Amino acid sequence: MININNKRKALADTKTPIILAVMVAILVILGLSGIKHYKIKTLNLAYQNAIVRLENAINAMDAVGTDYFHSPMYSDKELKDYELRPGKFLKEIVGVSKYCGNSNGDCFAKKYKYENGQPYTPVFKGACATLKNGPSVCMIPQIKKENITGIIDVNGTDGPNVYGKDLRTFEIKARIRNYDPDDDVIDNVKVVPRY
Repeated sequence: MININNKRKALADTKTPIILAVMVAILVILGLSGIKHYKIKTLNLAYQNAIVRLENAINAMDAVGTDYFHSPMYSDKELKDYELRPGKFLKEIVGVSKYCGNSNGDCFAKKYKYENGQPYTPVFKGACATLKNGPSVCMIPQIKKENITGIIDVNGTDGPNVYGKDLRTFEIKARIRNYDPDDDVIDNVKVVPRY
């Protein structure tokens, strides 16, 4: 009987480390899955907050009496230089820590990739800047009836620098002018846009 008990004990002693290793592996996998989910959720919230901040800044122009269609967020024609539209909007209304002008410059990371690891080359068009709260953005104002468009890296030059995670495109719905631009007359004087 002693031999059988010794064999059972030896067998139990051999299984214990294996069972512990399997349990630790399961806990690590669950932990990594939770961390990945948390990171994705954080990037999603950062993206939503950045877009809401831009939309609120656009709406704030109305609160101070700026006519949207005479603001730096609207143009009747295609632009080659975005310094006044929307560069002025980013610098004076949103607030930037670094302004990069008509190119991404040092405002964005040097390299990006798709989620599958393949290289991704973003199209940076419009006024580009790093905002005071960290995101990098390039944006094009509303041109006629087209939406405001752009690209945003929610954590600036910091990683992971993956399209669809921290780097995303965005659109802000265009406003509709409910009057003819030729009607821009106040006190018999045609209104000339300030920007």
